[in-house]
Amino acid sequence: MEIRLELFVLFAACGLVTLIPRILPFLLMHGLTLPRLLTDWLSFIPICLLSALFFQNLLIARSGEFPTLSLLHLAAAIPTVLVAVSSKSLSYTVITGVLSMALLRLFL
Repeated sequence: MEIRLELFVLFAACGLVTLIPRILPFLLMHGLTLPRLLTDWLSFIPICLLSALFFQNLLIARSGEFPTLSLLHLAAAIPTVLVAVSSKSLSYTVITGVLSMALLRLFL
């Protein structure tokens, strides 16, 4: 199989573009202390992102109608939320969510 230089450069550039936004903030913020108010505000970002992802899958949007609830996703979310609240472990929560959804899709 022939490896063309253009493809190699393209893949390397894609990797670089993906790597820069992940590494650059750490390099720029290294050694800086953020104000307490900003740190408190930034602490809510993971909760907001996870909530947005959670409700995006839980609600089904159709054009011209109100959003409806996905019963399949709700059934998988109940044990997942219970494990998340009781264990406060991201690993247990993810495993419970994946297993719940897999079992529901397998048997329903």
